[in-house]
Amino acid sequence: MNLLYIVNFHAPMGGLHENVYASALYMKRQECNVFVVLKPGPLQERMEARGIHTITTDFSDADATLQSIEEVGVAFDLVHFHPGPSKHPALKYAEKYDVPLIETYHGIWMDDLEKHIYHLDALVTVSEGIKNHLQNQIDNYHEKYYVMPNGYDSTLFDQPKYYQEKSNEINIGFVTRLDQDKEFIIDILLLAVNHAKSKTDVKINIHMIGDGTHKDEFLELCHAMLKNTNHTIQFKGWLVDEGLKKAYLDCDIIIAPGRSAIEGMACGKPVIAVGSKKYIGLITQENWQSGVHSNFGGAGKKFADYELDSIGNDLDYLLDDKDNLKHLGRFGHAIADQFFDSDKINQELLELYKIIILSRKI
Repeated sequence: MNLLYIVNFHAPMGGLHENVYASALYMKRQECNVFVVLKPGPLQERMEARGIHTITTDFSDADATLQSIEEVGVAFDLVHFHPGPSKHPALKYAEKYDVPLIETYHGIWMDDLEKHIYHLDALVTVSEGIKNHLQNQIDNYHEKYYVMPNGYDSTLFDQPKYYQEKSNEINIGFVTRLDQDKEFIIDILLLAVNHAKSKTDVKINIHMIGDGTHKDEFLELCHAMLKNTNHTIQFKGWLVDEGLKKAYLDCDIIIAPGRSAIEGMACGKPVIAVGSKKYIGLITQENWQSGVHSNFGGAGKKFADYELDSIGNDLDYLLDDKDNLKHLGRFGHAIADQFFDSDKINQELLELYKIIILSRKI
C-alpha cells in the first residue's frame, strides 16, 4: 500500500507532528510504502532518520507541491492530510488520480471544511467532542466521521514511575507549545505559578517542557512571580523520544493538553489537563470521561468554562496530601493503557485505509 501524508504546521514541534510521526512509523512497520509531504526541519529529519520518505515544500504554491509529489514516481493508493494549506495539494492529487482522501481534525477550527467535506472518503477526529462540534456546524456527511484519539507510544512509555516521597520537593512539568494559539494554556500555567509562589511548606521545581514564540515573555513572568521564594523554574525546551520520556519521569505532576496529558498519564503521573479551548482539571474518577471526550481540553470555551481558582484547588489537592499523587498516578496510567495505546489506534486507522481502498475497487 502506497500512502501519502500531507501536513503543514507553523511551530517546529507539537502534538500534530507527533500524530503524523506515529502513524507514519506504524504504517511503515506494516510494510506500507510511506511518503510525507512537509516543511523541512526537525520533523522531516526525524522521519528520514527512521526510513520514512519525505517530500519538502513550503506550501506556498499547491501546483508546485503537486509537481514535487508526482516527481517521486509513486502511484499513491490513498492521501491522508491535516487542516491548513495541506488540503490544497491533497485535493488536487486526489482529484487528478482518483484516489481516496482522508482528513484528520485535531481541534474545532473548521478550516472551510464545508467546502471540501464532500471530497473526503473519511474524516477522522481525535475526540468525540471535536466530532460533535464539526457535525453541529455541517448537517450532512455524518457517516464519514471516525474518532481515533491521539495515543502514546507504549514501547517508549513502557515503565510508569509512581510517586515516592524522598524529599520535601515537588517537580511539576508544564508541557505545551508557548505560541499564540496556546494562549489559554499559557494563562492557566501563569495562574499555577502564581498559586505555587504562596506555598512555603514545600519546594516546587517547575520544568518547562516545550518552546515557542512566547517563551521569553513567559519565563520572565514566571521568574518575577517566583522571586524571593525557594521555588524554581527550569526551561527544558523541545524534547522527543527518550529525552521526553525522562522529562516526564522526573516530574511528580504534569500540567498539559492533549497528547502530552496522555503521555504524562502513561508515565504514571497525576495530570492536570488544560487544552487550548478548555480547562479539564486534575484527572480523577469524577471527570476522566470529560477529558477523554474533549481530547483533554481540545473543545470548549476557554475562560467562559473556567471556574475561579480551579488550578489552585487542583494543585492543593495534590500538594496537601501526597497519597493523592500516588493513587491518581495509577488511575491515570490505567486510563492511558486502556484507551490510548497508539499501536492499537493506528491499527484501526490501517484497517480503515484498507476498507476505503477496497470500496473504490469493487
